[in-house]
Amino acid sequence: MESRYERLKAKMRENNMDAVVIISPANTLYFSETYIMTQTDIPDRLAITVLPANGEPAIIACIIEKNTVDSETWIKDRRYYIEFQESPIAFLVDVLKERGLMNSRIGIELGYLTASYYMELMGLAPNLNLVNCKRACELVRMIKEPREIKYLADAANITRRAMEKGIQAVHPGCTEIEFANIVKTHMLNDGLMDIDFFVMGACEKSPLVHALPTDNIMRGGDQMRMDFGGVGEGHYLSDFARTIMLGELNDKYVDIYNKVCEVYVDIFDHIRAGVTASELFRVCADGMAKRNLPFSTPHIGHSLGLECHEFPMLSPVEDFALEENMVFNIEPVVVAENRQFHFEDLVLVKKDGFEILSNTQVNPGLLRIV
Repeated sequence: MESRYERLKAKMRENNMDAVVIISPANTLYFSETYIMTQTDIPDRLAITVLPANGEPAIIACIIEKNTVDSETWIKDRRYYIEFQESPIAFLVDVLKERGLMNSRIGIELGYLTASYYMELMGLAPNLNLVNCKRACELVRMIKEPREIKYLADAANITRRAMEKGIQAVHPGCTEIEFANIVKTHMLNDGLMDIDFFVMGACEKSPLVHALPTDNIMRGGDQMRMDFGGVGEGHYLSDFARTIMLGELNDKYVDIYNKVCEVYVDIFDHIRAGVTASELFRVCADGMAKRNLPFSTPHIGHSLGLECHEFPMLSPVEDFALEENMVFNIEPVVVAENRQFHFEDLVLVKKDGFEILSNTQVNPGLLRIV
């Protein structure tokens, strides 16, 4: 944990921050190494981590979470407020006072601090110079540690194998929900802690970006698209997508499928440390145009970790260069003939190339339910 804190301190120095105040669930888990579930379920129940550039860090949480925090975090200064009776913001101000930071430049997660809490903080500490620390935290988290890479790869492969087992267990005429329930069962039985999201659309539902599985029939001669993920060891996520042919092959859909696969492979061939996110996007856009495929998606992938979309996004406006040990989901999407074609795999960036983490090969091949 010290290395993460030390890397964050370097970002503080670069941005003239005297401290960083963490509020979001993902950054709390990453920097404090404690998982407080109610940060997501009950966002008003704040957990706050204060990480000074100089001095001892502190963590503030609801008294209900005391046993969890005490058993998990490396931070020694732990303070607990009584919900509805004591203010977590008042506890934060106490920590800042004790460390001489009441007139300082403080990085804080402004995107997670509600307006009411912000007003309370400004009322108690009007001389604070608050700046957003979102990018500083992202720059620390974007380079994955060996254990993070393992957690992500394991989760990705459990997810992929669950889909493969599901394909063998269903046939055209089954419903989406039948297929989805089989896949979810394998995901959980094979090692994931939870289902994070599950999108599935067969036939006319295929173009719907976030369609949920229903009793919609998977008709033969058509296709379907699924995009789904779970929560693995260390609370690291999986995110995986495939397009699947249903029963008798439709030549029109197979042709589009194969062309998107060609673009997919071409994107991977350009992945290496030093290439920019926007360059990869252009490879995809040019490949789609060359094959006369419609292409209008705002990105072709994203980093993955404790959150589904982490920095950087693979978008046309992101000129950030990829670095070794970044992990990305590559996911070009095409909607053609009123059907969606979508592949998504996890990849580790290396100095002179890449390592695919979610599969044994880049080209997914033609998947069929028969």
